[in-house]
Amino acid sequence: MTKFDKSMFSYVVDETKRLPRTNRVWNFFGASIGIGEFIDNVNSLTGFLQSVGIGKGDNVILCLGNLPDAIVSFYAINNTGAIANIVHPLIPSQSLKEISERMNSKAFILFDEFYNKYEWLKQSEKPVILCSVSDYLPKLYKLPYNIYSKKFKKKLKYDDRVVRFKDTLIGFKPLKVDIKGEDIAIYMHSGGTTGKSKTVMLNNDSFNHLADNAIDLIGGGVDDKDGMLMVLPIFHNFGLGICMHTVISGGGQAVMMPKFNPKGACRLVKKRNVTYIAGVPNMYAKMVSSGKFKGEYLKKLKNCYCGGDKLSDAIKTRFEEAMAKSGNPIKLCAGYGLTEGGICCVNTMDIHKEGTLGKPIKNNKFAIIDENNNFLSHNQKGMIVIATNSMMSGYYDDEELTKETIFVDKKGEKWLKTGDIGYIDEDGYVYFIDRLKRMVKISGMNVFPQEIEDYVNKYDGVYKSCVISVNKDGRTELKLYLMTKDGIVADEKYIKGLKDYIAKHLLKYSVPRLVEVVDSLPLTQIGKVDFKKLQEESEKADNN
Repeated sequence: MTKFDKSMFSYVVDETKRLPRTNRVWNFFGASIGIGEFIDNVNSLTGFLQSVGIGKGDNVILCLGNLPDAIVSFYAINNTGAIANIVHPLIPSQSLKEISERMNSKAFILFDEFYNKYEWLKQSEKPVILCSVSDYLPKLYKLPYNIYSKKFKKKLKYDDRVVRFKDTLIGFKPLKVDIKGEDIAIYMHSGGTTGKSKTVMLNNDSFNHLADNAIDLIGGGVDDKDGMLMVLPIFHNFGLGICMHTVISGGGQAVMMPKFNPKGACRLVKKRNVTYIAGVPNMYAKMVSSGKFKGEYLKKLKNCYCGGDKLSDAIKTRFEEAMAKSGNPIKLCAGYGLTEGGICCVNTMDIHKEGTLGKPIKNNKFAIIDENNNFLSHNQKGMIVIATNSMMSGYYDDEELTKETIFVDKKGEKWLKTGDIGYIDEDGYVYFIDRLKRMVKISGMNVFPQEIEDYVNKYDGVYKSCVISVNKDGRTELKLYLMTKDGIVADEKYIKGLKDYIAKHLLKYSVPRLVEVVDSLPLTQIGKVDFKKLQEESEKADNN
């Protein structure tokens, strides 16, 4: 057995045993927890989950934002040998029901403020654990929060099936489970590399290797004064793999921020032990523009990494100018990763080339292939493929797509097709050009035009539709082209109803900000709506 061939929780426990660790696992509004108490909390929740029948191979829906409860819950699920089925906390009720039924989820860990919207779950017999913001809040904030939340908490009914998170942390002992690195640890819902929503299966070994690869990137370790601003959510590979698992197992502290706001993020960097930041471009842009990203406190930042979307030259320049003015001339390092493979490639302070994604990190190899899986030479454009020890196990309930996405070369090496177009220069730097499919990033979240169109076309009175992305004031937005049936007037009331319908079924990021009612839509030769033509015409109009 290698040091990676174990559960993610065992990896954290074993890695932190060898560290002279005096720091705390997280900081949440000033409250923190030591590694010993953290392990005790995870073990108790593990015991509770086992007491209600959760065992190896089951899946438990984890539907939380960045709360300490989410970290404890994730590792407790992992410690039972079950699979953490990680879902966006703002998911519509019906969509959560569909996921739970399709995947036969055995239990739910949810945010208490949202529980009353899940009417169908109240009729279920499955265990539910309700988490509160106040569970780990310091006393200074606990009282005002409890006053604020008193109204909705009166409506919560607890019993043997629906329990408080804090009540699972006392008096339960875990049973030992034989968990291997190859065992599936996570179901993560993603666009896949195809542009369609898929569920990615990730095992313990892949995330343990990811943590090891990332720690190597910053010199092999951190000390007890290091911390990561944890604003990226755990339902995102970047947030779960880097901001949580890598940081905690590496000996650092997760400085948690449940909901991003730029001034608040700057305040956390200033007041807490934040020495590393991992974020998306829009996050950095807002922090720099807030007027608070300046001063002596920025000197403690060691590295800032950017992923989740393409980093523009303008954002990078503004960030680095602000850092230089504060006496810390570090660079904003663009990187590359995906749900199916983790973080694979990044610029560093020493290995850095403007306009690139940097070079592959330890245990990662990049190549470019053509449509026939032939490997291309330097500077030839094609699909980016990756060989990595943090690769997914496959797509849930879709062997065909898994075989399409993962292939083995003549030497027996396994490669992951990313669905992205790019090239590699003669120095080994990776360049990204565009996404092969239509997936759009809104605030770092994957949004799927085809999925939106499918719902729009079901709406009463809609004949055809098409969704494209537009750039407005440096921000990516969605635009919906709408054709209605004869006799249907798409007035303001109708459009509002349509948007409300989309929001009911999909995340808020999927609701188009712009809607244009048209008499016709361009078609391809085989009769499909030509979204490429609409995209080109929109971009041309924006440039004029």
